[in-house]
Amino acid sequence: PESSLGAHYLLLFANICDASKVMQQNGDRTNMSTIPEADDCLAMSGVWLSSSVRSCVTSFQSVVNSCDKSHMKLASAQLRLLSSYISTAAPTMGASSIPIVSKESCFQVIEAALESNILDNALNTALGATFNAYWDALNHSQAQSLEEEAIACSFVASFMSFVQIVGQDLDSALKTKLLNKIINSLGQFSERGRLSTTSMGSKLHPARQSWFVESEFSVLNILCDECSGRDSIRHLLSSFAFSLLGRLNIGHEAMAAYIFRQEKLFQVRNEESKMKVAGESLQTLFLRELSLDDRKLQLNHSSNIFFAHCLRNRTNTGSSNSLRCTADFVGKSNDVERFFLPLGGIWMYNVLSSTVTSQCDRPPKTLSGDDHDDKTLSDIVSHTLCLILQLVTSSNGLSSSFISDGTKLYHITNACLFPENILNNDFICSSLELLFKHFSGFRCSTMSESSLVKDFIMACFEHSRLSRESRKHEHDEKGQAAMKLHDLLSGEQPSSDGYSKDELKALNDFVDDLCNSYIEYGGQYPTFTNFIRLFLRGDFPAKTITAVLTKLHPILHVLTIEEEERESLLFSLTQSISGGLPSLDSSRRDPSSVLDSFSFSLKKRDKELSRNDYVYLLAVAVLSRNLASSSQRCDCGLQAMRNRLSGVSSAVFYDIIQVSEKFLRSGIGTKDSLI
Repeated sequence: PESSLGAHYLLLFANICDASKVMQQNGDRTNMSTIPEADDCLAMSGVWLSSSVRSCVTSFQSVVNSCDKSHMKLASAQLRLLSSYISTAAPTMGASSIPIVSKESCFQVIEAALESNILDNALNTALGATFNAYWDALNHSQAQSLEEEAIACSFVASFMSFVQIVGQDLDSALKTKLLNKIINSLGQFSERGRLSTTSMGSKLHPARQSWFVESEFSVLNILCDECSGRDSIRHLLSSFAFSLLGRLNIGHEAMAAYIFRQEKLFQVRNEESKMKVAGESLQTLFLRELSLDDRKLQLNHSSNIFFAHCLRNRTNTGSSNSLRCTADFVGKSNDVERFFLPLGGIWMYNVLSSTVTSQCDRPPKTLSGDDHDDKTLSDIVSHTLCLILQLVTSSNGLSSSFISDGTKLYHITNACLFPENILNNDFICSSLELLFKHFSGFRCSTMSESSLVKDFIMACFEHSRLSRESRKHEHDEKGQAAMKLHDLLSGEQPSSDGYSKDELKALNDFVDDLCNSYIEYGGQYPTFTNFIRLFLRGDFPAKTITAVLTKLHPILHVLTIEEEERESLLFSLTQSISGGLPSLDSSRRDPSSVLDSFSFSLKKRDKELSRNDYVYLLAVAVLSRNLASSSQRCDCGLQAMRNRLSGVSSAVFYDIIQVSEKFLRSGIGTKDSLI
């Protein structure tokens, strides 16, 4: 263990075993160019390496008794050789053959690892990225060096592969102990605090990503084989798998295909709706995308790399022609999307925003295109909503909690842009309503965090065409120079809301599309109404609030939901007001453009707002708050409010004055007292 030379020799021996296995599987050797001497060497490799294999078995326990990196590296190499040797020898073993490594010896190796601390330490390092939506969310404050991190990931992958090879006859007590170790390690990472991020890129080196992915996949493989029927950990297992899917990269297509084929991970259990898993499920959609004709080479190459080590079945050995990389397609003029990965951390939410990929350097592939009929689209959306609901309503939310509520809220809002025959599905509407309440804070009866709107707008921008265009300019030297020159000449500054011009344009384009759909058919659906109300929150840019009030001016009464629960109405109004009395809670006053828009909504219209209408209640609350604030400041503020309210009816004016007086008299000055 003091020298790494022994470990390197064992890994070399393992590669020899793998080569021998390939020769056995290719009996005709049509694609092999070998010489007889090489064939003889490969055939005799099992005999020559038998002593090294026996030595690995006998010395393994003493090696794993120490947890330092040199011992862990040697133990990983020993497991790798044992796995390769056993899997290579298995096809040649007859009924009367005596194996070099007995089942009992294999069980002793597994037990030695379970009894020592080496597996616990390796799992704590190798699973450090689990339940994170993005690589950049990985905790970089770990004490391990990169070498220790790589060795730990290698040990976990090697151990899980060894367990799979001998695990069919594994003693139930050992199996239970192994599963408990894995579940306990996963449990501690699922309890980390939420990380709010919408970053699509990653600064984590691809090599580090790769060894984390391989170790996580090896663990997931074991859990899918052994625990898929245990309902108690179903949410944990699904969250683990879904977060890993979002971090897979080019070359990991076989892993993605394996995960999407696991029915248990995507199983929907909704007792309230009694809904069955849709015929055209989320799995079917993504598996079809992975298996498109021009992606088969990439999927086959990925299978050749990973399935031989992680899975028992290997259907082909492939050749150098199956090696695919981005460079193969540079400069091609066709629009064929060769690569499906990476999906990104919000891949499931991207389905609801009409896309099946989150890669930022190309236009998203739309989900609602001609390839999907209404029934298919409805099934996919329903299945996706069921899965998201199961994630967010589980005991701790797990992987879903590592995505900001604002990001999730933006993507489910996109579902309102689906065709009307999707929105009139009762299950889809009720699911969207539940998710809206979860992400807006209603379910917790708490005010949403101040970052909700910021994350919402950032997600909107990331998802927009403007974001993709800006990224192209960032990677183009001429584009960078042009952008700098434009900024200097225009003297453009960020808006008073703190958002860039492109971010505001992306948001306003999105809101305009929503308002058009709402006017056309969405007003009849209370769920759609709740999403439109969201944009009247004081945290949104003033231009967005005024745009909604102006666009919907003729039908503002439609924003009233019939028979709405009082608790829900009060919460919505409270969320929409920017604060209480500024002199008491230091909240900001509303911009004049917002006050003008609310006062205009109360003036004469074709359809007058009644005192019970949502917009009437919100407008009176906003104007009364600012009138009360102006009365404490200066006469100019009162005069501005007086001018703003000219033209409203006497009844409306009376309500505003009464609310303002009571608000001042209460002396509390909070939003709750105002409502």
